[in-house]
Amino acid sequence: MRFGIFTTLYDCGGGAGTAADVLDNLREQVRLAEQLGYDAVWIGEHHFGPYDLGDLPNPILVGADLAARTSRIRIGQMANIAVWWHPIRLAEDLAILDNLTRGRVDVGFGRGIWPYEGPQFHPRADPRKEEENRELFRETVEIVRKAWTEECFAHQGPNYTFPAPNTRFSHPRYPPDPAWQDGDRVLKLRVTPKPYQKPHPPLWMTVSTDRSVSFAAELGLRPCYWQPPPRRLRQRMELYADIRSRIEGRPVPPSEGQAVLRNLYVAPTMSAARREAEEGILSAFIYNDPFRGRDVFTNPGEELQPGAKLDWEFLEPRTLLVGPPEHVAERVRELEEVCGLESLLLEHAHPGIPQRLILRNLELFATKVMPAFRDASGSAPRTTVPSASGRSPATGP
Repeated sequence: MRFGIFTTLYDCGGGAGTAADVLDNLREQVRLAEQLGYDAVWIGEHHFGPYDLGDLPNPILVGADLAARTSRIRIGQMANIAVWWHPIRLAEDLAILDNLTRGRVDVGFGRGIWPYEGPQFHPRADPRKEEENRELFRETVEIVRKAWTEECFAHQGPNYTFPAPNTRFSHPRYPPDPAWQDGDRVLKLRVTPKPYQKPHPPLWMTVSTDRSVSFAAELGLRPCYWQPPPRRLRQRMELYADIRSRIEGRPVPPSEGQAVLRNLYVAPTMSAARREAEEGILSAFIYNDPFRGRDVFTNPGEELQPGAKLDWEFLEPRTLLVGPPEHVAERVRELEEVCGLESLLLEHAHPGIPQRLILRNLELFATKVMPAFRDASGSAPRTTVPSASGRSPATGP
C-alpha cells in the first residue's frame, strides 16, 4: 500500500500565527514525511476562507516549493479545481512543475464543492449548477490533455475556442508554417513545455458519489474517494472498474489505480487521541456537511436515522484512522482486506494541534503502522481481491 499525506492548509498550521509560519510548518512536515518513507504529499485548493481556514489557493505553486526542498516524495494535487482555472494556464503550470521535479508529479482535478468559490472564477463553475459545472470540467480536462499530447492543437467547445478567432502571427525571420498557420492566420496553438512524464502525469479526480465515480471512469481519471466506509468504498471501486473494463476492453482490477482519503491521528491511547484531536477532526466534517451530504458515510443498503450526528462515535468506526498504532493498523488492514486498496491519503494534521504533535502523528504512523503494509523491499505487498460477483481479476501493475 502506498501512503501519502494530505492538506489544504485548513489543518496543518501547528499553532502558527502567520501564513509564512504555516508554510514553514508544512515544509517541516513534508521533509519529515519524506525521511519517514511516505510516498507522496497531496495538496488541495481552496479560496476566500471566511474563517481564515483552508486558504491554499495554488497547490501547484506550493508544490514547486516543496519539490525544491525534497528529492524523492511525489508531489500531488487533490485537487486543482479545474473549473476555476484557465485550461491553457493549468496545462502550462502543471507541465512546468513536472519538469522541475523530473516527473514526480501526480495531477488531481476536482469540480469544487463550496458554492461561494466557483462563481468568482467562471459563471459556469458553480457546483449547484451541476450540468454546467460538469460540462466545463470535461472541456477543461480535454483541453489540458490536448495541450500536453498534441504538438499543436485546436479546440472549439461550449466554453472555449482555441486559437481565439482572428489570431494572427508573422515574423520576418520565420516563414508561415503550414503545421499551424494559413498565411499569417493561426490555426493551431503550440503549448510548451510538454510534461516530463509521457504522455503526461497520472491524472486523478476527487469523487464522493456514484455519479462522480462514473464520470471519472468515463474520462479515464483515477478516483480518490472522500471518506466512505470500507464496504461503500468497495462498491464504488467495483463500479469504476466495471466502466473502465468496458472502455478498455480488458478486465480492470477493482483495486487498480484508486485511492481513498482518511483523517489520521495516532496517539499512545484512544483517550489521548480524542483529547488531543477530536475537536479539530470533527470541525472539518461539520464544515463540509452542508455541501457533501451524509450518504457518503453509509454502507450499501444503509439509511441514516433522522438526526444522525457526525460525532466521534459515528465517524470513528466508519472513516477515521485514530487511536493507538495497533488500532489504526487494524483499520488499514480492513481497507486492504475489504477493498484491496493500493493508495491511502492521510489528512495528517488538524486544527488546534501543535506542530510537535503533528510531527509525532507522522512518525508514529510511519514507524508503528506502515511497516506492516510493506514487503521486504519497502514496497507495498500485492493483494488480489475478488469482486462481489466472485471474479478474481489479475493483479494490477
